[in-house]
Formats: sequence, C-alpha cells, structure tokens
Amino acid sequence: MIKTSFRNPYLVLVFAIAVAVLAAVLIPRMPVDILPQFKKSAMQIITLYPGMPAEVVEKDITSRMERWTGQSPGIEKQLSKSIMGVSIVTNFYGEDVDPAEAMANSSSYATSDMYYQPPGTLPPMVQPFDPTASKPLMLLTASSDTKSGTELYDVAYFSLRQMLSGVKGIIAPAAYGGTLRRIYIYVDPAKLEALGISQTQVNDAIQTNTTMIPSGIAKIGGINYGIDAKGMIVSVEDFNDIVITYKNGNPIFIKDVGRAADANAIQTNIARVDGREQVYLPIFKRPGANTIAAVNAVKEALPKLRERLPEDVKLGVIFDQSSYVRNAISGLANAGLGGLALVVLVLLLFLGNVRSALIVSISLPLSVLFAFIVLYATGQAINSITLGGLALALGLLVDNSIVVLENIDRHLQMGKSKKTAAMDATLEVATPVLASTLVIIAVFFPVMFLTGMAKFLFSPLAITVAGAMVGSYLFSLTLVPLAAALGKEVTPLEVTPFKKVSPLARFQKIIENARRRYQRSLEKTLQRRRAVLLGAAALFAGSLFVLFNLGYELFPQSDVGQMEISVRMESGTPLDKANETIAAMEQVVRQETGDDLEQIISNIGVFYDLPAAYTPNSGTQDAFIGVQLKEGHAVSIFDYASRLRQKLNRQFPGIEISFNTGGMITAALNEGKPSPIEVQVKGNDLKVLRQIAERIRDTIAPLPAARDVRILQRIDQPAKNIDIDRIKAAELGVEPVDAIKNVVSALNSSATFDKAFWIDEKNGNHYFVGVTYPEFQIDNEHVLENVTVGSSTHDEPAPFRNFSKISETTNPVEVNHHNLTREFNVYVNVDPDSYRGDIGSVSAKIQKRLDAMDFPKGYEVNFQGEIATMTSSFGDLGLGLGLAVVLAFLIIVPLFRSFVQPLVIIFTFPLGIIGVALLMWATGTNLSIQSMMGIIMMVGIAVSYGNILVDRINALVTEGLPVGEAIVSGCGDRFRPVLMTAGTTIFGLLPTALAPITIGSEGSEANVPLAVAVIGGTFMATVLTLWVIPVLYAYFVTGKR
Repeated sequence: MIKTSFRNPYLVLVFAIAVAVLAAVLIPRMPVDILPQFKKSAMQIITLYPGMPAEVVEKDITSRMERWTGQSPGIEKQLSKSIMGVSIVTNFYGEDVDPAEAMANSSSYATSDMYYQPPGTLPPMVQPFDPTASKPLMLLTASSDTKSGTELYDVAYFSLRQMLSGVKGIIAPAAYGGTLRRIYIYVDPAKLEALGISQTQVNDAIQTNTTMIPSGIAKIGGINYGIDAKGMIVSVEDFNDIVITYKNGNPIFIKDVGRAADANAIQTNIARVDGREQVYLPIFKRPGANTIAAVNAVKEALPKLRERLPEDVKLGVIFDQSSYVRNAISGLANAGLGGLALVVLVLLLFLGNVRSALIVSISLPLSVLFAFIVLYATGQAINSITLGGLALALGLLVDNSIVVLENIDRHLQMGKSKKTAAMDATLEVATPVLASTLVIIAVFFPVMFLTGMAKFLFSPLAITVAGAMVGSYLFSLTLVPLAAALGKEVTPLEVTPFKKVSPLARFQKIIENARRRYQRSLEKTLQRRRAVLLGAAALFAGSLFVLFNLGYELFPQSDVGQMEISVRMESGTPLDKANETIAAMEQVVRQETGDDLEQIISNIGVFYDLPAAYTPNSGTQDAFIGVQLKEGHAVSIFDYASRLRQKLNRQFPGIEISFNTGGMITAALNEGKPSPIEVQVKGNDLKVLRQIAERIRDTIAPLPAARDVRILQRIDQPAKNIDIDRIKAAELGVEPVDAIKNVVSALNSSATFDKAFWIDEKNGNHYFVGVTYPEFQIDNEHVLENVTVGSSTHDEPAPFRNFSKISETTNPVEVNHHNLTREFNVYVNVDPDSYRGDIGSVSAKIQKRLDAMDFPKGYEVNFQGEIATMTSSFGDLGLGLGLAVVLAFLIIVPLFRSFVQPLVIIFTFPLGIIGVALLMWATGTNLSIQSMMGIIMMVGIAVSYGNILVDRINALVTEGLPVGEAIVSGCGDRFRPVLMTAGTTIFGLLPTALAPITIGSEGSEANVPLAVAVIGGTFMATVLTLWVIPVLYAYFVTGKR
C-alpha cells in the first residue's frame, strides 16, 4: 500500500477526493435520531369486552391470551394490563426475531384463542409496539370554533387517522378527547313499565328493522338489474317510527316509550390543550423509523390534510420531540467542531510550524468522513452515541500521522531526500502504527459478547471509532507521507529555530525546558522506586474507593424541557369532578412556570377501547398533565418539578401526584416506565400483594432522596354487585340472561352486547345503535333496583328489586401480569438535589431495607425497569472492560516478543483509573453507561502511551546504552509525543465535556460522562505513565535483560 501510493500518488489523491465526495452525498441521507435503533420487536394484543370488570377480564380474557400467544417462538418476556373492558397483552421478542414473523405468529395465536374466549368478546387487535418509542413523537391537535366534541372526534378518528396511515415512519393508533357518536334510543323507564315492555324488546325491534344484506343482481326481461334492498334506516328520526310490538291490536312505537337521538356515548375521557377541551392524536414512531424523518413527513403532509378537512377544523402540532433531537444533535456536532479546532491548535503548538500541523491535520477531516461512510454502510444513524464516538476519536486520529511525520523527520536528519525519507520512514513504522490502531479497535471487540441495552448503545460507538481509526491508518500511511515528500523540507520536530518574538518559539522553549526538568526528576524517581510504586498503589486503591462510592445511573439526566405530571384521585371519581381538579392544577402550573411555559395539555380518564393501550390512565380517576417549556427556559425542568411537587401536594391533599422529567431517552431505555426505580411484587392474591406493596411503600417513603413513592395498582374501585335469586326469577317468569341484558342496556346501552349500526350517508361512517336510559335517569341511587325485565308468565314486567339483591363492594382498578404471574409495582422517583440523590445509591438503600423484610411464602420482590437494565448493562460492560484489557495485552505481546513488557504497559490502565475517579468525583459526575464506555476506551489510549515509552527505551538499550540511561533518554525523547497525543485527546473532548455550560443546548449532557472519564483517565495516565512506567521497566525488565 505504501509503495503503491508513492508510485502513483494520483491514486491516493483520487481516493481522498472520493471519500470526501461520497461522504458529502451519504451524510444528508443518513437518518438522524437521539439514540441508536434498538433491534427489539414487541407486539400488543388488545382485546375488548365493554363493561367487563378488570378482574374478570384478567381471568377470562387476558390469561388465556397470554397462554396462547406465549407459544410464539422467541418471546423473552410477557406483560399484560387488564382494566374494565380492555385486555392488553404485550409480547417482547428477542433481537433475532423478525418483526414480520412476530406479527404473523402473534396474530395467528391470538385468532386461535378466540374459540376459547367468552361469548361476546370482540376480535383481538394485534399492533406492532416499539418498546423504545413509548413516548409520542408529537401530538396532532384538532380544534374548531363551531364543531362539537363528537364531531371533532369523528374528524380525528375517521378522517385524520386514515389520512395519516400513508405517512411513512409513523403510526396514529388512537384519538383522545371528544365523545364517541352513538345513535341512542333513550327510553323512559316509567313508560316501559306502564306499557309492559322491556329494553330487550326495543332492541329486538331495532335489529329486525335495520339491516344491510347485499341483494345481488337479477335477470328480468332480458336485462340484468342490480338489486338494492334498502334495509338501512336513512334518517335518525325514522327510528322513532319503528314498531316494537302490538298491544290490544294497537302498535307500540319507539316514540311511545322514548326517543331516538343522534347522541354520544357516556364520556370517559377528556383532552385539554391550553385549558380548552380539544381532540388530539398522539403520533408514534414505527419500529425502525427515525424521529427527524418521521416528524418531517407529518409536517409535510399537513397542508394536504388541511385541504381535505372541513374549513373550520384547525390542525396544530404540539409537543414536537424532533426539536429536542435537533438541538441535541446540533449541540453535539458543534462540540465536535470545537474539539476539532482545539486539536489543530494543539498540533500547531507542539509541532512548531504551520506546514507540519497542516500535514498532520489533513488526516482528521478525511478520517471523520471515512467514519461516516462506514456508519452508512453498516446501517447506523447520526445520533448522540455515534457523534460521541467521533468526539472521542478526534484526538486519536492524529496519533498515527504524528508517529509517521516524526519518523520522516528523523530520516531527513540522516541526509535522505524528501521522497526517500518519507517512504523509508513510513515503511519502518507501518507495523507499530498498525499495532496501535489495532489496540484502539480491539478494546471494542468485546461488544460482540454484550447483550441487551449495553449492546445497542455500545455497538454504534465501537463502529464509529473503528471506522475512524481505519481511515486514520489509511491516510497516515499514504496521504501524510506524500504531503511530507512534496514542497519544502519538513522542519525537524524536536529542535526548531524560531524568532524570539514568536509565540510558537516560546511554547517550544517551555516544552524543551519541561522535558529537561522531567528527565532530571526521572533520575531521582528511579532512585526511589519503592516509594513511587507504593504511592501509585495507594492512589489506585484510593481511586477505587472513590469510584465505587460515586453515584451511578443508567444514562445521564438531561433537561428535555418537558415533564409529565401523573395525577390519581380517589377511585370512583367521576369525570366531571376530575376535570375540575385538573383545571385547577393547570392554573397552578401556569402561575409557577410563568413566561417559561410553552404548552400544557391534559388527558383525563380513558377510552375503554383501543386508546386504552396508549395511555397510563386506568379510569376516570386518573389523569396526566404534559408541560412543555420554551427553548432557553430560565429555570430547569428539575427545579420546576421540585417546586410544583411541593405546591400541588399542599394545595391538593389526598391526591396522588408524581412527576416524570425523563423525556425520550429515558422512555427508550426503560421501556416507558414512569419512574426510574420500580420494585416489583409477584404473587397470586391481590389483597396480599397490596399489603406487601403498602409495606414496601411505607418503608421507602422516609428515604431522604425518595420522591413520589406510590403503588400502581389499586383494588378499591367502588362497585355494586347484583345477585339474582334464580328461583324468584323463575317464579316471576324472568330469564337471568334477559335480566342482565336489560340492566346493561339501561346503564351502557344494548350496543354493548348486541350491536346494531346505522350509516350516515353524508360521511359514509357507521355508528352503533343502542337502547339505554338517559344519563339523568342513571344518576339515581335506586336505578338498578328499578330496572324492569319482561316476564314470560306475567303481563307486567318485573323490577330487579323483586328477584335480586344489590350490595356494595370494591373491585381492582387494574390487574397486571409479568410472565403470567400477577404483579404489583411500587414506583419511586429520585430527587437529584438531595444528598446521594442518584438512582443507584437510592436503589441500594432500598435493597438493604427490602433485605431486612420478611415476605409470605410464594411471593417475591425484585427490581425491574431502569434498575434491572442498569444492573445488566453494567455487568456486561464490566465483562467488556476485562476482555478489552486482555485483548490489548495479547496484541502487544507479539510486538515486543515478551510477556513481561506488555504487563508493564498494561499497568498504565490502573493509572488512568485514578484520573477517572478523581475527575468524576470533582465534577459530580455519576457512573453510567456512557462513563463505562469512556473507561473501556481509555484502555486503548493508556496502553498506547506505555507503548510509546517502552518501544523507545528498548531501541536505546538495543543500541548499547545502559538501562538506566536508556530509560531517562528514551522517556525524554518521547516526552513531547506523549504530551502531544494526550493534549489532542483531552482538548478534542473538552468542548463535549463543557457542552452544557458553553453550548447549553438540550441533550448536550448525554456525552459528558464519556468525555469526563476519558479526559480524567488520559490526564492521569499521561502524568503517572511518565514516572511509573519507567520505574516498572527498571524493576521487571532489567533483570530479564
């Protein structure tokens, strides 16, 4: 490769130009997102049985669906949620299962289970679910000054959802707010009783009077006629003229017992946008799509959507997550450009002239562009992890070029021509350059052994750094020597003449003086070997103590400018009262946030239908308030959450309030859990589970940093049991089935169990038709006992009070399963401003308290969510760190043809740990996946510094110098290169470490722990390597020689 480049330099130039052009074409085509794509699929199976109690749904629908769909190959875990009338089963598949296969298997098994489901169960809906995209990308609002909530819901559900189905990369599964349009026959109980008619008779009349049966064609008189039998009622008013039955030869019409109305179902959900009741659609990302492209696609489609909608309907986009992603990526890119500029400045200072700095720097942008090509080829995106990898690699990319240029300078001083010196020098260092490149890449090799979250986050970083290092290797051995061979001779690196007034000359003089002082101090250090080693060992032991006592978390917290306030009122709270409470809370939020507030939305209650799968609410007592702050808000989202927590708890006693400030990244990493700490209790009996969960809650709540400690599941939903005395019912001629249908019809309409439908010819949509009581008739404490049922033996209908007993009880609000077993979940938030207010420390304290508690036999308590992911990821990364050290050692063994010298070099890594621990402690940085990545990366960096020193010492010993003199001279010769490579690494990452302060963009905190770990490790590895490695060499290598 090297000789070919000198024989045909145009080939090298064409390659460099091709890299630049190809990268310029590919980079705009690369997807942009905040995190890498996690290749895990999940399927949600939603099954409906309107009105069925949560515990009955769990036993009769959910459990069966779990067992059937759980047979699908590749399932890693299974979660379920059962609320009134709704069963939601979520199957999580392994990364090796294709989403299409998962969908096919889930659909097949779910359909097969329908045979065993209770009669009346609606067919299951199987939807793809991205466990890392549980938070909507945006909310699309629909508002109007003239249309009612029912009309707006129609527009959103039937029109907008259908129009959005063609937009690439998104899914709009549900609409919130407004009311469901229904055609109701409102019957008067008194008139029914007076005429001896039951609601089921009214419903039967509707069923026999409205139907849609295709009539086909008929050949009549030599002509084929299309037959259209008008079985559907055209106008809602026409329902009033349906004959129910005949009494004494006279027809009884529907209008005689009630009235037909174009109405709406009883409202169970309200959506509020900036204080007004509106309708909105949450827009979710499809599995495999990216945030920026998906949001752009929706925004591009909006003008056409507006043209197809009624003129008075206004569409708006709120809570747009792409703005956060753009700001985060822009901040990280700016930090990278700042690092690039600082690296060039460091090169200029150390190399001493502009030409040498430019020759070395030429490999920087080309290596970065080469990395982008590799990312595109491997299907990676531009995200916080890949940009962090590029920032991490900036300082390393010039190391190979520095080595090559320094060796060219040495050959020039031998009197060789420029071309000869460049070729000979490059060939001479080709193997060491390859070895150092392989060491850096090798530390990422353990990524193939990682699993889960660690693999998804670490793999793109590994690919980025590896791609950049390969580019650096290629250009340092081809383009850099060619550039050095052209034009003027390269000025020697070690001693460069400058005018006294030149700033570069002054810096060179400072470095030269520092080198001499270093050599003198090294001579003294070699005389105190034991003290030096004991001191280093003491520092290392102290650093381990500091490191293990740092706070730890899964991923750095970031101010995303959004928060979600979850509100849970007393079970059984009606929707109108919940709406009043939320309106009052919104006012408190507005007063507190002031001018920083951009948008506020609230979602109260739940639609007991498909939308139930996309909301945390389980009933009308539940709500959540979304708060969006303006960009550049003066007060952090964490401070606002802390203030509002105090105010809302004080002003609304007895209401359970919690705050989620995590945003997209946290939702992606913990599968959308509402809190970072989740204590799971598993067992069989709901009451025992609740008792255990309450004990755990009361144990955790006193912890100083614990906030919003609450239990997800409740079992106190007020309920009325109707026990039918079947003997009395038989005596009265009442059939229990007919009795139940009448009471269901009275409260929720006959459409619950026997669906009739009507088609609105104006819009083509169909709507259910049902018989029911007016809402004001239902709001009566005697309504149940007064419901009448037709009798087969008596002329008069029998009221429920004559053959049943009505009692009050409580039911579960929701029932959750984890792998088929019932679970209760205790959620805990953490106050970052409290002492040891990190997730890891708080969870450790909780674990100690849990260990001291006794639990009944058959019940288990575990950590789930972010804590479980963090434990697993840290374990995987710890394995990766150990393998990285081993691989680095094995790579340099053949280079030195020794096992002892590589051991000496590997000792640079513990020295770097000292710097990592001290700088993370000084900056208050917690251990996280990002900092662990930085520590692993530091293995390669630290080993390369030891490699530089030991290689030069060996060369001088080979030339015949005594070992002591060779150590001092060799370390002095490598003083400048070590400082230069350390300087490029540290200053290349400095803008990333300071990004939250200097740039201040949202999301810029993501790579701070990575940068801090590498900067601290590099600095301390550099400083201590210059003294400790020579001492170790003198101890262990001298005897061998």
